[in-house]
Amino acid sequence: MRLALMIGASALLCAGAAQAETIPVAGIYAAGTDAPSRARSIAIAGFAGRGGERLAFAIDTALRGAVIEGRPWFDLTFAEPPRGSTYTYDRDADPAAYRGGADAVMRGIAEVEWRDTDSGTKEVEECVTKDDRGTCTAKKKVNVPCRARNVTLRPELRLVSREGELLYAKGDVVTTSRRFCKDEEVTPSVDSMVEELARGFASAVRRDLAPEFRDEDIRVLESRDGMSKPDQAAFRTALRLTKTDVSEACAAFGDLRANNPGSVTILFNIGLCLERLGALEEATQLYDEALAISPRKAEPREGLARIASRLRAETQRQLQESALSR
Repeated sequence: MRLALMIGASALLCAGAAQAETIPVAGIYAAGTDAPSRARSIAIAGFAGRGGERLAFAIDTALRGAVIEGRPWFDLTFAEPPRGSTYTYDRDADPAAYRGGADAVMRGIAEVEWRDTDSGTKEVEECVTKDDRGTCTAKKKVNVPCRARNVTLRPELRLVSREGELLYAKGDVVTTSRRFCKDEEVTPSVDSMVEELARGFASAVRRDLAPEFRDEDIRVLESRDGMSKPDQAAFRTALRLTKTDVSEACAAFGDLRANNPGSVTILFNIGLCLERLGALEEATQLYDEALAISPRKAEPREGLARIASRLRAETQRQLQESALSR
């Protein structure tokens, strides 16, 4: 039976041709941790330390960007709203946040350290002679001293449920450095470097706390080992079709399975087609069959990892639904 019979209405799922020999796979992949999904709403409370305010805003921005199927994964509030142009926090605002209905409160601290160190020299041209009109007529090369501005951010945060359960905790030490030399008019801004570090940490927090949608082009396998010459020709045609008509390419891979039941290439490529359609149980079976033949093959293992993440994301979605029904 041609795979086309299994994917009858798949034309609606094919959003254009894939690039190179790939199959497009889109899905919602799990957050790094499960427990935060039990909180539908989060109040961001006091963030202490020189970098605390910047970190709080960075995390707020990152989590507001966690939108799954058109819905924000979290409802975010601040325990105390901004006052004018300067943001302030009430460090004792947690009870107020809970009274406001938040499922959990996030608090943290972000200490900042910075120092300048010697960073060698830089060769530049320096004017040594000018004419009456101020135009440089002679230059020489000189070495000017340089420095490196090193900034370290030490962020820590906790997410605690209204029942007092620690849902999530994360800490890190992140650094960045900027080189500047004596001939430059502007030196690196410590605040801008702290902002960069805060954004990076906030991105990691977002990946830990909320699922994400990914649309990827996954390469098919291309080995024709063990195939007859007619099947090799049909396989080459299927590879070309991945660039123009993915559904037909998948049907062509399906046609080749009967004559090549032990081909890891065919099993994996059909599994990838099924994964694309969201037939995760069937895709898992194909990847398992491929690994039974070639246990060290990376691509089927990666396929199983993607599927496991998508199934875990569904569990996290159910946790959120349970939180909404409370």
